[in-house]
Amino acid sequence: MFANPQIPFAALPDADVVDWTPLHPRYALYLQTRALAYALAMAGGLGAALALLAEHVPPERLPGWWAPAAWALLGAWALKALLMPLVHAPRCGYALRDKDILYKFGVFSRTMTVVPFNRVQHAVRGSGPLERRFGLANLTIVTAGVGGGLQVPGLGEEAAERLRVFIIGRLDADDGADAAAVDERD
Repeated sequence: MFANPQIPFAALPDADVVDWTPLHPRYALYLQTRALAYALAMAGGLGAALALLAEHVPPERLPGWWAPAAWALLGAWALKALLMPLVHAPRCGYALRDKDILYKFGVFSRTMTVVPFNRVQHAVRGSGPLERRFGLANLTIVTAGVGGGLQVPGLGEEAAERLRVFIIGRLDADDGADAAAVDERD
């Protein structure tokens, strides 16, 4: 007969007892450098747009406050983009457990994602040119099912590769255990 007993709330495991591993210390500097590159590109675009407007639109048709307001908005965005990594990066981390991997991130809206190893299809380590310059890599874990998966950014290159090899090893071990269980049933 089918049974589905209730689990008391007090019996649930506490996620706060997990020993979180922080991301690489250079991750915040990488995010700041990337934000600075975006801010400089946006400043160039804004400067070009203002030059084109000044050339093609008579000054009496444009209010005098809009150009300084555009620069002020860009400056405020750039300041936020440069300071936010100092708050964001320390709040990110990952934890590796026997049956799953956890990743937490977020400042205002905090998220914790848990990926069980029995759903993992494969793991990929990747990095862009700027990430490689800082000695960083990201680990993408692809899972079975729609919308599944996990990307852990800001890992050191060695840590990302070690995690990838460990996860792939877990897949091979689980496949061997599954094959042994099928053989026992036959």
